[in-house]
Amino acid sequence: MPAVQIDLTQIMPHRPPMLLVREIMDLSANSARVRANNPQDGLFAGKDGFLLEPALIEMLAQAYAACDGANRFLAGTLPKDGGGFLVNVRDFNFLTPVRAGQEIWVDVTVKDRFFDTRIVEGTIWADGQKAAEGQVYIFVWENTPPQEEK
Repeated sequence: MPAVQIDLTQIMPHRPPMLLVREIMDLSANSARVRANNPQDGLFAGKDGFLLEPALIEMLAQAYAACDGANRFLAGTLPKDGGGFLVNVRDFNFLTPVRAGQEIWVDVTVKDRFFDTRIVEGTIWADGQKAAEGQVYIFVWENTPPQEEK
C-alpha cells in the first residue's frame, strides 16, 4: 500500500517533541516503512551533533505503533483507550552514527505475537545508509491499561 495519510496524533499518544515518527510511507498488515522526525535541534540531538542511540530504539518502537495504529484505524478497530509500551530491546546493532537533521526512515516488521507482546524487527536508515537494526518487544493493551498489583 502506498503512503498512508493519517494524522499520527490520532492513532498514537505521543506528541512533539516525543513524537519521533512523521509519516507512513508504506503499510501492510504486519510491516511498514515510516519516515522519522530528526530535527537538528531536537530533544535527542547530542552535543556532538549526532542523534543519541536510544532515539533510534524509540523510533523503531514508534514505527511499530504507527503501523499497528494505522491498520486498526483503517479497519475501524482502533480501541478507544488502547496503548502499549516498550518492554525489551534485543540484538540491537548501531552500525553508523546518525547526524541530527539527517533524513531517517524505519522499516518495521512484526515477527511474532506472544499473548499481549509483539516481537518487532526493524532497520533504521539515515540518508539511504543502514544506521541500526534490531528487535524490540512491545506490550500492547486494548481499552483497559494494565493495573499495578497491590
